[in-house]
Amino acid sequence: MGRVLGLILFVGVICWAESFSIILDFYPNPNHVPLYVAEELGFFREEGIEVKFIVPSDPSAPAKLVATKAVEMGLTPQMNFFIARDEGLPLIAVGALIDGALGGLLSLREYGIEKLSDLRGRTIGYSLEPLEPILWQTMLKAVGVEPGEYELVYTGMSTVPALLSQAVSAIGAFRNYELLAVELLGYTPVFFPQEDYGVPNTYELLFVVHPDLLSQRFWEVQAVLRAISRGIEYVRAHPAESFSVFTKVFPELSDELNRRSFEVTLPLYAKGVRHDDRKRWEAMQEFLLRTGMIGKAFPLEVLYTVEALP
Repeated sequence: MGRVLGLILFVGVICWAESFSIILDFYPNPNHVPLYVAEELGFFREEGIEVKFIVPSDPSAPAKLVATKAVEMGLTPQMNFFIARDEGLPLIAVGALIDGALGGLLSLREYGIEKLSDLRGRTIGYSLEPLEPILWQTMLKAVGVEPGEYELVYTGMSTVPALLSQAVSAIGAFRNYELLAVELLGYTPVFFPQEDYGVPNTYELLFVVHPDLLSQRFWEVQAVLRAISRGIEYVRAHPAESFSVFTKVFPELSDELNRRSFEVTLPLYAKGVRHDDRKRWEAMQEFLLRTGMIGKAFPLEVLYTVEALP
């Protein structure tokens, strides 16, 4: 009788599950392993949620679609979140997926680069304006290299080919992807983490929602974050099994590059999806104001909330 009742309750949860869409920040990659683990292992279903993951058409889409209520929740970098808020988009951060910066400048030892100041007189490729030029200028200035002493070159998304063809001497890159990619190709990467050179540490990926959704469907937001938090805990405890779960969904990502990327990302998944280091928020807002990336300061209570954290 107990088993029958349990089955009835389980079926009832599925039948009455609320539909909830989450737009990713980019195409699926190892950053997102906890999300797909939570989905494949039934953590969302156990919370009464039927989740749908959406791949964005471009990196600016998540914030815009959440702000217009086209989707319930989105993933976006903290810096992009500040810029979106400065542009008037109604958003609030409710949690984090990646707790810490992933970006920085990547060069090769084969080019005679050992320290960041060795980029004096060199060219640096970037793909995102205006954010990347500000970041790389900040980093280089921290080691005494002024803007006129190097050249920034827009490469579009072809940053790695530009680096390997010697069209540029360094590129903006992620430590959990491009660095590993060039290493697997036989080169000796030299990576300079942005947070070591004047750029405040950041929440690389935040979960954001429209403030109306938070008030009108609070229990669903909380349930989603609870399921993702369980996913993060599971991934940390069972990394090999979790990567297998992910690559069963995306078999094309079952290769050495993505395996290494997952290993590098593993320590950075946000425990408890927490995103509430006040000093980090203050430092990032001050940096973006000082560099002209945003035009006004916001009270922190309108930027993020801890109400829905597990």
